[in-house]
Amino acid sequence: MPAPHRHPKPPPAGVSALRRRVRQLEQEGRAVQGLVEEHRRCCQSQSLLSRLLTLSLEEAPLDDTLARFIEAITSLPWLALAHKGAIFLVPESGGVLELKAQRGLGPAMAAQCARVPFGRCLCGRAAASGRLLFAERVDERHDWAYDGMPPHGHYCVPIVGGDGRVRGLVTLYLPEGRGRSASAEEFLGGVAHTLAGIIERRTIQARLEQRSRELEAGRRDLEEANIALGVLLKQMDREKRSLEEQIVRNVRETVQPYVRALGASALNDRQRACLGVLESRIDALVAPLSRRLAASLHTLSPGEARVAQLIMEGRRTKEIAALLNLSPKTIEVHRRNIRRKVGIRNAKTNLRAFLLSCPE
Repeated sequence: MPAPHRHPKPPPAGVSALRRRVRQLEQEGRAVQGLVEEHRRCCQSQSLLSRLLTLSLEEAPLDDTLARFIEAITSLPWLALAHKGAIFLVPESGGVLELKAQRGLGPAMAAQCARVPFGRCLCGRAAASGRLLFAERVDERHDWAYDGMPPHGHYCVPIVGGDGRVRGLVTLYLPEGRGRSASAEEFLGGVAHTLAGIIERRTIQARLEQRSRELEAGRRDLEEANIALGVLLKQMDREKRSLEEQIVRNVRETVQPYVRALGASALNDRQRACLGVLESRIDALVAPLSRRLAASLHTLSPGEARVAQLIMEGRRTKEIAALLNLSPKTIEVHRRNIRRKVGIRNAKTNLRAFLLSCPE
């Protein structure tokens, strides 16, 4: 006769409670461990972002800053990336990615990826779409390959400016088969946003510096043009004054003597009337010029005025010196001052003829 089936005795209530407590503590431990790990990742991420922001404030060339960026990003432990990556920038003409900084790329890959058209390979596809692209392994989207290329995965993160335009791209390498990580993608998006701000600031700064250089060059050109114009105006003024002096002197010396001689001859009433009109017209022509020449004589000192009067009488320097009881050198100084004050700049202009051309 078979033995009756015996059910195991349930553990005492205290043992069951203890087991439940152990399982609860294990769950809480795993949760705490997860929180600790998350806190560690946050600290590492914040530390890296702070480092990147510090690099962005340095006045190093942009390519050097980008090289330090890619080195810092690929060294972050929790991302578990391969120590390999690159940063591309889009030129003003657009449509292509240009390699600006890289870490761990071999010469063959660096040469092949020096310029990547939008839509070509993983990087070009991510740039064309403006969205992050993930690849767990080398697949059909890898348009470029080379012999001996090791298996790998990718994060291709576009750098998008405030205006929505793609400014560049960060490409990072993963061990093959590593799954996609939402926290990694969120962090890399923040890194790309930081890079976009740096690139836009540097671009604006470069444009401002270029504009400043252009404005400075324009200012120098304008100053040179003003100087040249000033010299030209002074030359024109000298030529104008010289021409006025010549006109007045020629009229006084070559025209008016004949007019006066004609007036002293026997003329009938009609001829004398015509002569009077001729004299008034000549006076009207030279009067404005004579007044401008005469105005300059008012600036002479009393001593210079006496010397000027003697010069107009035809006296020589030695004669004037003897009459005024001064040395010939002093008279020469007076003559130079008179020429300067009346505006004679041409050394060939005769001082006596000029003074005689001025009206009484």
